[in-house]
Amino acid sequence: MVNTQMIHWVMVLMGVFCLSTLIWAAYTFLRMPGQYRNLLQALQEGQPAPIAMHRLDPPLWLPKIIMLSQGSLIIAILLVFFLHLDVDFTLFLILATLASGVIWFLDVQRIRPLLQQCRRACAEATLTIEEPPIVEYGHAFFPILAIVLLVRSFVAEPFTIPSGSMLPTLQVGDYILVSKFSYGLRNPLTGQLWVPVHLPQRGDIMVFRYPENPAVDFIKRVVGLPGDRIVYDEGRLSINGQPVSTRLLLQVPEIDPWEQYYDENLLGLHHIVRTEVGRFIAGHHWEVTVPVHHYFMMGDNRDNSRDSRFWGFLDEHFIVGKAVFIWMHKDEGWHLPTWSRDARLNSKQQLDKDDVYLAP
Repeated sequence: MVNTQMIHWVMVLMGVFCLSTLIWAAYTFLRMPGQYRNLLQALQEGQPAPIAMHRLDPPLWLPKIIMLSQGSLIIAILLVFFLHLDVDFTLFLILATLASGVIWFLDVQRIRPLLQQCRRACAEATLTIEEPPIVEYGHAFFPILAIVLLVRSFVAEPFTIPSGSMLPTLQVGDYILVSKFSYGLRNPLTGQLWVPVHLPQRGDIMVFRYPENPAVDFIKRVVGLPGDRIVYDEGRLSINGQPVSTRLLLQVPEIDPWEQYYDENLLGLHHIVRTEVGRFIAGHHWEVTVPVHHYFMMGDNRDNSRDSRFWGFLDEHFIVGKAVFIWMHKDEGWHLPTWSRDARLNSKQQLDKDDVYLAP
């Protein structure tokens, strides 16, 4: 469930962070070069270095602006992490990388030459002149952010499971690793395919941009490939005339059950699906043919999943990547993460009822 109110608070905090950081950067790159020149002039006029150094003292309001910038960013990050908020981290990462790169460039053009002159002039007095803090942050974070951006865009990206549509395979609060290169290299913002690698396979767990709202990421299982004829009849699935075999693992309760768990053999790939007895959310019978360059997606929690049965076929343009690994789990709220659920996804192994996770 999307916590809209908390997302709004995060956006407010990010606005405060951007505004305070902009003020901080404006002071650094517009005012400090003049302060460095005043320091050099005072030293040339014979003023003692310890006294001349006071020309570099920041205004009283600057430390408060710095604390506001850092504090708002830290609080926003904590809210996103502990409350599993759905924010566009890729856009933030791109903007942060560009901002730190601009800081680095402005430092080279406006700050560093004057700073080096001041340091040489104060060397005999054994006085140390530190770099402005925002410049230090730019130097420290730009290469890290650039590497993270490249890795997230073209190699692998972490995602959080926000809903139970993929139960029992994926739980709410699972952190998964998504391979970005399994299906090819794509534009990180638009999803346009640049370099094709492999086509999605039936049974893959795929992350994609929700066709009805591309700003939101969805995760479902690939059930139908381009050209597949899919028939659903009273809970039984068939693909191209071949029934998808199932094996009952567990039903709750044992007598007069209301939910059942099956080992579903999706034409070669075994996985567990959850159904609710007598509930057919998309109708008792339907038939579809998957168009070219499209895929039919379904959640493993078959009767609690908004998937292709409701919004149609997935255009390959919306593909993000292939889910390959559960690397962490954290329950919503102020809980510490655990690593007890670490496991590979898309396994072909035979399943039994010990693999079933019962939803609370």
